[in-house]
Amino acid sequence: MNWKKLNLTWQYVEKWAAETPDAEALVFEETRLSWSGFKKNMDLVAKAFIEAGVKKGDRVATLAMARTEFPVTYMAANKIGAIWLGLNPKFTLDELRYQVNDSQPTVLVAVREFMGNDLSETIRALAKGCPSIKKLLVIGEPVEGAESYAGYVERPRKELDAELEKRAAAVEEHDSALLMYTSGSTGKPKGVVHTHYSIIENIKVEVKKFHFREGGRALLHFPINHVAADVEIGYAAIMVGGCLVCMDRFDPAATLAMVEKEKLHVIGQVPVMFLLEMMQPNFKEVDWTSIELFAWAGSAAPRAMIEALSAICKKTGANLITGYGSTEVCGFVTYTEKGDDEATLLSTAGKIAPPFELRIVDDARKELPDGEIGEIAVRGAFMFKEYFNNPSATAEVLDKDGWYYTSDLAFRDERGYIHITGRKSEMFKTGGENVYPREVEEVIESQDAVLFAAVMGVPDELYQEVGWAFVMPTPGKAVTEEELREYCKPKLANYKQPKKYFIRPLLPLLANGKVNKLALRDEINEMLKK
Repeated sequence: MNWKKLNLTWQYVEKWAAETPDAEALVFEETRLSWSGFKKNMDLVAKAFIEAGVKKGDRVATLAMARTEFPVTYMAANKIGAIWLGLNPKFTLDELRYQVNDSQPTVLVAVREFMGNDLSETIRALAKGCPSIKKLLVIGEPVEGAESYAGYVERPRKELDAELEKRAAAVEEHDSALLMYTSGSTGKPKGVVHTHYSIIENIKVEVKKFHFREGGRALLHFPINHVAADVEIGYAAIMVGGCLVCMDRFDPAATLAMVEKEKLHVIGQVPVMFLLEMMQPNFKEVDWTSIELFAWAGSAAPRAMIEALSAICKKTGANLITGYGSTEVCGFVTYTEKGDDEATLLSTAGKIAPPFELRIVDDARKELPDGEIGEIAVRGAFMFKEYFNNPSATAEVLDKDGWYYTSDLAFRDERGYIHITGRKSEMFKTGGENVYPREVEEVIESQDAVLFAAVMGVPDELYQEVGWAFVMPTPGKAVTEEELREYCKPKLANYKQPKKYFIRPLLPLLANGKVNKLALRDEINEMLKK
């Protein structure tokens, strides 16, 4: 095979199995797979899927967390032309049932136990309620109507070798490869479809921006339904010939221990993960010398996090990089640069990475000049193919020229760096003036005692809407409403200043580390009823 012209996801497994067969590829607990072992397992699972009746374009679902079976089933499904999707065992049965019934998988692979919970009832209910499932495979003790994953896939099936090669040869780069469901912050989650092409073209850029190298060891502890696991970290390691060190849950103390045990090179997290690790009593004693990159996205980083990581980097030479992206664009599309100062890391999400394109547009989708706030629109080879079985939703956000309208608001500075100001749905008007919550939140979060802030527009008889601020102090510090008012006065126009402050030891957070504004909205609605 010509390793310079790889255009299908699973071909990179074969490349590294040929070039570095004994190098570690996947680590989970006591399991360690070399690249040759990864390829062997991929092919065994691919043939098992063929025998189970998986056809080109069918879906294969894996209900698990980050463990070796995740990339193996993902690449195996892709090799036979199938679309892989990950399901999160933390989800409720209703949430899982919606995604399974929408995607109609042919095969469901599921862990029997997660975090001490027996998932057998959930697995049976999913299989019973979805007639498309032809084969149910369980990692661990099988449930009724299922087979053991290990027992089923480890059969050699030599008679299917030729069929596997035939199926692999029929896969094309623009075929659908990955299905990820959005968080569903508005309405039901939508299934985002990516192709081999969109995944590979995005990660070709990312690995250069991240300085991710062959042999680099990356930590993976994100849920496998998340773009960070499926693309940004998980697939990046496969493309570059790195090693994925998997943890099937996020545990701050265990993560710090893993840094030292596995001599990790790359840690990509959302800010709240870093903050929870910083709260561990041994954080300052951790040996960080192996780390080459700290990366984050998902939400803005507080000053305390940037300062702590910068102090480590000054000693070790590691890089700090953040950026902007989404499920629809297959991960990051903007990046800060190596050596950017703390102010840039705090206030921006970097600039668009060539050859990708970005513009800031008004409500008529006309481009705005630098410095003006508008909607982020992006275009490039990273683009999702469609929302699964939802052409009307696809047409709403993806125009005929290939521009994707994100609903995220930002302005671009003179350097080309973007400053996120919030979501279109979060902007509110007070006294006829537009208020962008992220701008106000950044000011509040710049106060030394504040860790997170969430600003929400609330109905008001006089001004139409006013801002309420929900504030979470940095652990060990305190701040009062009056202190925040005085702090914000010289930094914000009067109409932007919140009219009420609610100071809480904890704010509700989403899995991606962002403040759960839907939960806060419910709370506000209850307060307004009283």
